[in-house]
Amino acid sequence: MLTLNDIIDSNENLEMKRALAVKMILLDFRTEDICAVLDVSDSFVSKWKIIYEDQGASALQLHYKGGTGFLTEAEREVVIYHLKNQPHCTVEELKDYIERHYGVVYQSRQSYYDLLKEAHLSWHRTQAVNPKHDEAQVLFRRQEINAKLEAHQAEIVSGEVIVFVEDECHLVWGDTLGYVWGRRNERTEVPIQNVKQRQSYYGVLNLDNQEFILNPYASGNGECTVEFIQYLRGLYPDKKLIIIWDGATYHQGKKMQAYLSQVNQGLEEKDWKVTCLLLA
Repeated sequence: MLTLNDIIDSNENLEMKRALAVKMILLDFRTEDICAVLDVSDSFVSKWKIIYEDQGASALQLHYKGGTGFLTEAEREVVIYHLKNQPHCTVEELKDYIERHYGVVYQSRQSYYDLLKEAHLSWHRTQAVNPKHDEAQVLFRRQEINAKLEAHQAEIVSGEVIVFVEDECHLVWGDTLGYVWGRRNERTEVPIQNVKQRQSYYGVLNLDNQEFILNPYASGNGECTVEFIQYLRGLYPDKKLIIIWDGATYHQGKKMQAYLSQVNQGLEEKDWKVTCLLLA
């Protein structure tokens, strides 16, 4: 079945796609919006904008005589080699590469899928990674935590000390909106009064018995963090708690520091009621 993208991607519309990309960027459309509407990559938009500024509108026209319509076997091998040396690649980036080097634009996206598959690339969901991640710091923190836990090993075994790993999650009502299969020509509606409404949850995992404890709070902040630690102490009134958590600002803020000073006042570190260990 013919789709809108099939029409937009056809060779007959290639010049128009280039011109629209340049026109929209000059009218201050956001690049991500242009990419979504025209089904192109951001490199496509920037490339043709630069060409237009350097060479004028005529440079956006197709210069090859109709193109061969397909890659030769030798060209295909070069493309496969190129793909194998890329950590990842989108269909739009592959289309740009083939057009730029060989003047070939396939009618069907399946042709690009076949090239990606032949290069042993598969469809993956991208995952966030922290660019500030410091492996040396992670190892140092791990050793520091191990040393703290070893110092309390006997008490952990006896149950006098309970070790928790803590984290929070923040649900936004608008996150429920997304793509679903629905009836044609009918809106699929989800009743939400305020898409920005939030619900935060604090949770801990008991590293000894794997018990998971979850409690809702209005927000992730210093006040709610203290309330959650107080809640845990209420569940284990006669136990010493060790909390392992991340470096969220409210974990280390003034409210939490004041609370720790209060509950541990006058005690040696080994006898603290609540000990918080920071992950890298």
